[in-house]
Amino acid sequence: MADTTDETAAGPLLKNRYRLGRVLGRGGMCIVYQAWDTRLQRNVAVKRLEPPLNEDPRTRARFDREGRALAQLSHPNLVTLIDRGSTENEDYLVFEYVEGRSLKELTRDGPLGDAEMGQIAGQVAEGLSAAHLAGIVHRDVKPQNILIDSRGHAKVTDFGIATGADWTKVTRAGSIIGSARYMSPEQVRSKPVDARSDVYSLGVVMYEMLAGHPPFDGTNMPEIARRHLYDAPPPLSDIRGDLPTGLERVVMRCLEKLPEDRFVSMDELLGALVGLGLYAPQRAPEVSDAHRRQHRRGGGEGRGSRYSPAGASFDSGSGRAQPTGDFVSDRDLVRARARRQRANRRWKILGAVLAVLVILAVVLTLTLSGGGAPAVVGLSLDQARALATDAGMQVEVADQVPTFDKPAGTVLEQDPAPEVDSSDDVLRLTVTREPTPVSVLDLKDADPEGDNTEHPDQLARLIDGKESTSWTTELYRSSAFGNLKSGVGLDFTLEEPASIVEIVSPVEGWKGELLQEVSSGPAARLATLDGDSNQIITLREGLTSGRVWFTELAQLTEGKWGVEISEMRFYR
Repeated sequence: MADTTDETAAGPLLKNRYRLGRVLGRGGMCIVYQAWDTRLQRNVAVKRLEPPLNEDPRTRARFDREGRALAQLSHPNLVTLIDRGSTENEDYLVFEYVEGRSLKELTRDGPLGDAEMGQIAGQVAEGLSAAHLAGIVHRDVKPQNILIDSRGHAKVTDFGIATGADWTKVTRAGSIIGSARYMSPEQVRSKPVDARSDVYSLGVVMYEMLAGHPPFDGTNMPEIARRHLYDAPPPLSDIRGDLPTGLERVVMRCLEKLPEDRFVSMDELLGALVGLGLYAPQRAPEVSDAHRRQHRRGGGEGRGSRYSPAGASFDSGSGRAQPTGDFVSDRDLVRARARRQRANRRWKILGAVLAVLVILAVVLTLTLSGGGAPAVVGLSLDQARALATDAGMQVEVADQVPTFDKPAGTVLEQDPAPEVDSSDDVLRLTVTREPTPVSVLDLKDADPEGDNTEHPDQLARLIDGKESTSWTTELYRSSAFGNLKSGVGLDFTLEEPASIVEIVSPVEGWKGELLQEVSSGPAARLATLDGDSNQIITLREGLTSGRVWFTELAQLTEGKWGVEISEMRFYR
């Protein structure tokens, strides 16, 4: 029987069962621990909300939604949810522990070969196909959410912002959901999404696996979003001249701007990868006994490559999958999946018809009842004014909120609420606006447990507007500062309060925190920094001074660890 590791032996015990150990990762709102299941004697991963978000109803609803999504799914290419529960103060999810690393870490070693890319992309598509058949769209497909286990199998994780047709809406109308470099054009426009949005995001991941970088990049989220909407991806053939022409066509079809121009489903994408000889499905498709007998007699072969349900070997010379075992054609795979989809589609159509009838009944009721304010949250200010005028009301902008997440002039809140009468016929709105830059008055390096300096001569590079220049920490012998100190940081003082902080880094994998000094006691943690190349933190209250504190370093060179920051920007 396996023994608990030293890293989990002395940790706290959650729900009298899970012994928490080392931190595996942090995200925008969660922290994931390696843990020991004392009941079943095995390693697991425990995901918990970070305080104070564990007290926020909206965040807890989103966290609960991930648990409900994963509870519906069971597939070898999806991380398995083992348990979910809650204590008096928090909710938690327990997953299988995947021994390996993320696809993001794998691609840091350089671009992948077309055969390796095909196997990973195919497995991810298999897992997402299962989610789509269950009516779930992931909405955040990216290398960080794809884990590669010790056997080379890919598993999709983090359904925290997934959506389903019958789920309670947790995200606000008009909000942009996803990670900037991997979101589809319809996500950028805050439009409803379906499985084809995940096809686009997987296309971005496939491009990155082959090229070594995503097709679209920029200095901030709005610039990247604009490129998803209007720019054509740079041809892969200009970067990798050795790629098969058919493979480039497959990736570029995934990256079409209009959903109707992409592969209609993950199954269709799988068929394309199989046809190129780049993917051997993990399991046999569902085919009839008669069909199996026909294959044993040698009949019923489909066009394209043939593959083994159990897997395939690879010819290192050609980089293509080679068949092994009993063969089943890719046409059979598509047909078998199509049968399941047609059955599932019938139920969806019936549900959609019933939903339309309900909506018509509601609209008729509202039309007959009349009166009240129009529903304008998520609309533009011009659209809100037009509806208000039709309802005999005037619009007053009561507040403006700076944000990069939505176009300027998007309505966030309204008073009175929809269908509620106004005593003065005025519709008061809270809308978004473009953030305004805030000047930095002072920057200092912070190394309280060392020699009190951390490259002060480089501080000006943080605010020079050039991402080609950087401030760098001292170099250490491990991610934990060589066990010499708990961290180093940057102290800043601003000309006026800022509610948005943007941190740009040319490296990923480091960890940190945004802190605010308080009059008594330890500094208050305002946000967790997860080491992405571009991070935007929106604060509830304005901040005039604070500290960016680095708690875990990234590997910069062989045996050297540190953090490199190109720009620190502040907005109000």
